[in-house]
Amino acid sequence: MKKIWMRVLVLAVLFGCTQVAMAQLPTIPQVSSINIDALSDAQFQAYMQQAQLSGLSEAELEAKAKERGLSAAQIAQIKARMGSMGAGTGGDKKTTNSTYEPRKAVTVKNEFTAPAGPAIFGSEFFSNSNLTFEPNMRMATPSNYVLGVDDELSIDIYGFSEKTSKYKINTEGQIRIPNIGPVALASLTIEEAKTKLKNVLAKTYPGLKTGNTFLQVSLGQIRSIRVTLIGEVNKPGSYELSSLSTLANALYASGGPSANGSFRKIDLMRNGKRLVTFDLYDFLLNGDLSKNILLKDDDIIKVHPYAVRLTLTGAVKKPAIFESEPGESLGTIIEKYAGGFADSANRNKITVKRLTDLGKNIENVQLNNLNSFTIKSSDVVVVGSSIDRFDNRVIVAGSVFYPNSYSVTAYPTLGAVVKAAQLKENAFVGRALLFRTNATKDTTVTAVNLTAAADLSIALRNDDSLHIYSKVELKEPATVTITGELNKPGTFAFAAGMKLEDIVLLGGGLKDRASFKEVEVLRRIRKDPTMADTAVYNTILKFNLQDSLTFTASQAAIELEPYDVVNVKNVPRNQSAGSVSIAGEVLFPGTYLLNTKKDRVSDLFKRAGGILESGSLSSAFFLRNTYQAALKGEILDIKKALAQKQNTDTITVKLLDSTLSKDKILMSVNLRNALENPGSVDDIELEEGDMITIPKKPVAVQAFGAVNIQKKVPFYAGLTSRRLIRESGGFAENANKRGTYVLYPNGRVKTAHSYIFWRTYPKLTAGAELYVPVKKFRKPLTAGEIMGFTSGLVGMGAIIIGILNSTK
Repeated sequence: MKKIWMRVLVLAVLFGCTQVAMAQLPTIPQVSSINIDALSDAQFQAYMQQAQLSGLSEAELEAKAKERGLSAAQIAQIKARMGSMGAGTGGDKKTTNSTYEPRKAVTVKNEFTAPAGPAIFGSEFFSNSNLTFEPNMRMATPSNYVLGVDDELSIDIYGFSEKTSKYKINTEGQIRIPNIGPVALASLTIEEAKTKLKNVLAKTYPGLKTGNTFLQVSLGQIRSIRVTLIGEVNKPGSYELSSLSTLANALYASGGPSANGSFRKIDLMRNGKRLVTFDLYDFLLNGDLSKNILLKDDDIIKVHPYAVRLTLTGAVKKPAIFESEPGESLGTIIEKYAGGFADSANRNKITVKRLTDLGKNIENVQLNNLNSFTIKSSDVVVVGSSIDRFDNRVIVAGSVFYPNSYSVTAYPTLGAVVKAAQLKENAFVGRALLFRTNATKDTTVTAVNLTAAADLSIALRNDDSLHIYSKVELKEPATVTITGELNKPGTFAFAAGMKLEDIVLLGGGLKDRASFKEVEVLRRIRKDPTMADTAVYNTILKFNLQDSLTFTASQAAIELEPYDVVNVKNVPRNQSAGSVSIAGEVLFPGTYLLNTKKDRVSDLFKRAGGILESGSLSSAFFLRNTYQAALKGEILDIKKALAQKQNTDTITVKLLDSTLSKDKILMSVNLRNALENPGSVDDIELEEGDMITIPKKPVAVQAFGAVNIQKKVPFYAGLTSRRLIRESGGFAENANKRGTYVLYPNGRVKTAHSYIFWRTYPKLTAGAELYVPVKKFRKPLTAGEIMGFTSGLVGMGAIIIGILNSTK
């Protein structure tokens, strides 16, 4: 924006920059009466060039503009005029700054995708996004580059005089240099343009002739050209490319030759004449781009159809579809184009499938005839591979130090190859298996003794395979197991000489509650000479360990045997009786470990410090683990299945499933009686997981269910259930008065009782909740149902009367 503003302000000094400049410009009225819109684009650009040559800074230009009488409104009008013209458009560009933006290339995206199947040699270059043949925009300007319209020249004068300017060649093929005038440069090379400019600028810069001033000309922004591709190309048409583009760049932009296009006959037409014929194979095979010349505007590239093309597959280094020139031999195609035979090639197995007038034909080509065998278009050449098999191989595997493939020639006998493979110490030499194939290629097996001289002298054949087993893999893995009060109980590999204290160490040592006096060893009865049926399968041995993990003197020689199972028991008294918790309004709430299995509710309250004054014992509740929580897993699943089998109602089944899945359930216990009478029926023994909660003293009661208004009412002495119902707006129309019940804070429930003419309701306590169930109404009968029922009664009455009359 700063450079644009500098250009905008130059109009402020249109009338006083230099006398020479004013002599070359049209006559302009006074600044105060100047009309910016009345200036032509050519005048506008000319004034800008003359003012810029003055070398004034931005601040000096603005001050000069105000000095000449240019108002702020006129300056704004100049900005608008520059915005409508576009910065730097409509004339020659130039700058006093020695740095400028790098050249920008015209890029064209290639969306060509290689077809499926055998690839045409060279087609991958037109589907590879990493290869575009895009011209290098950072290279030095080629001396043979021909200038044209829209090319931007950077003219650098240095030495005794210094000046850097940029000029763009206009549609007339000229650049306009201030104080000099237009200079025609179109159709000249860079070298020719430099020579011409040196002669022209020498009038203004005499140092160019004397040698104390120098001139350098280079390209800034390059122009774009339009070329046309015709013939067998993937996307024929006209393309806009940079002026540094070559023939290969244009081919890439069009996606390259089509399926029928030639890679070897591509003509560049210029001014109606063929300039050059480009062969892409010269580049692909030899790296030769001598004919990849620069393009010019209106060039035409024609891709001819291919003449001879063949498919080469099989054991060659570069299988593909190759294009051949007429008269080339098959040997030339294989060696020059396909890179020669692959290492696995069978040079005597070359097959050519050829189209004839009557169908297809097969020809076999010998190696010595390759250079004389002339190919035809559509030939399919297949080079065979060597057979994937061995002629003298024997394989040794198993319990040897060097399992591998060996040569029958070097090791002709079984003994020789076994000696080369070197048996391991645990090798089972009494019986090894020798696998071999017979004449019909069926596999046979022969057992051999590696200690018998007769077997070691067996002559080996091709594809023999010897497997030697180890003694370890022929046995069941021997283990010993230790369970019970160990830090890391588990199963371990058996080792000869292992004693009881050894497996204790493997198990991580004994836990604190492990019993030293009675350690059991369960030993498998592995050798029974009687072969009689028996119900005894193991022998139980008992041992006494000391604190030092050693046997007593009488047991020092006893060792473990394979598959022994050691069980370390725990000390009977060193067991946890479980834990219970008490929460709420007690002095010390928390979780307590049971001291004995006979601890009672009263004992827990004593340990918890008793109930606080804010606590309500009558509102306390007691939760205990359900039987289902203690018997989880398959037992719980069986109970659910039995309960669901006996009930088909969906709601009932869901209710049963929810009930059976609960971990804890409310325990109906009178805690007040338990504390006042220790040892009584209510002072029950505690169990693992019991939870007692003492809430704060409640101050209200509440009615739920079929009452008109459900709300809480403060409790006071003398508050009855009837009065609470009245406080709640009375019974609702659908109330089941007989089913009314009261749920007390401790979980107890009392229901209403009905007598002959009156009904009594349970007494209320603070925190109680009164529930009035909803009466279940039967669905009224429809008119059709009533008619059907009446008809049935009438019919039944007629039948009864008929029976009575018949009996008379």
